[in-house]
Amino acid sequence: MDLGLACPVCGQLNVIRAVRCSRCGNELAPAPVGAAVGGEDEGRVAEAVAVPAAGAIDDPPSGASAGGAGGHAKTMFFGALQQQEVSPRLVVIKGEGADGLTYQLSGETQILGRTRGDLCFAEDPFLSPEHGRFTVQGGRLFVQDLNSTNGIFVRIRAPSPIEHDDLFLVGEQLLQLDARGFAEYMPDHRGTYFYGSPRVEAEFRVTQRLAGGGLGLSSAARGSTLTIGREGNVLNFPEDRFISGHHAQLHRPAPGGPIVLSDTGSRNGTYVRIKRAQELFHGDYLFVGQQLFRVEIA
Repeated sequence: MDLGLACPVCGQLNVIRAVRCSRCGNELAPAPVGAAVGGEDEGRVAEAVAVPAAGAIDDPPSGASAGGAGGHAKTMFFGALQQQEVSPRLVVIKGEGADGLTYQLSGETQILGRTRGDLCFAEDPFLSPEHGRFTVQGGRLFVQDLNSTNGIFVRIRAPSPIEHDDLFLVGEQLLQLDARGFAEYMPDHRGTYFYGSPRVEAEFRVTQRLAGGGLGLSSAARGSTLTIGREGNVLNFPEDRFISGHHAQLHRPAPGGPIVLSDTGSRNGTYVRIKRAQELFHGDYLFVGQQLFRVEIA
């Protein structure tokens, strides 16, 4: 059996006197001052740091002994770390401070905001004072918006139904779904029809929301489908360098049915504003204000 120091971050088994983990570079606890180099004391130290020894489980007798006379087989854990409950963490991908900065969500509840809470980003003007709450329950992580002005957006992993007035992010564009069909084309009380551009058959439309709350571009679906991207789509944003050529799509599979938002293989993903507490999983991404986080749950 190999003996050594188990890294508390990645579980790598290092040589007993290693200063840093050979896999992830994490600083390891130094050996106790005055520890003997050899003999009985070293044996005790080696026994204390032997990873498998702490997690041995007796197997049921199988009729054949293993390891020695009169003994029975032992099932050993690969590493003691698999018995430890690892708290979720948020990794900064883009935003205030250094990219890659990690926030450990060690408590049961953590508040994120601009001026109040456990995770504060004072330089982000798009964060509310108390913006969102992260809750850890039995190793599961949940996020909830605290009635903030700008909300919390989570990257979709699969086609997701959205509803009238829902907001979603594509690149740097904040877009809003209008699921209402066009009003019936009728004359006014004098029997006169309003003259305008030719009508299109569209089941819904999408409107760009501008900084400050104003309305920008608006585009109607082509029948039951609306594509979004940098070029060659129904709704195009050629100046947005964070949007892929064909980025996302809205589609209503059946008349009167739900409208489904899909990411069409974009580089930066598509995000939907949450409306209630939502569970987060390892590898999820979320925008809170200008902060883009990746969720890690080891």
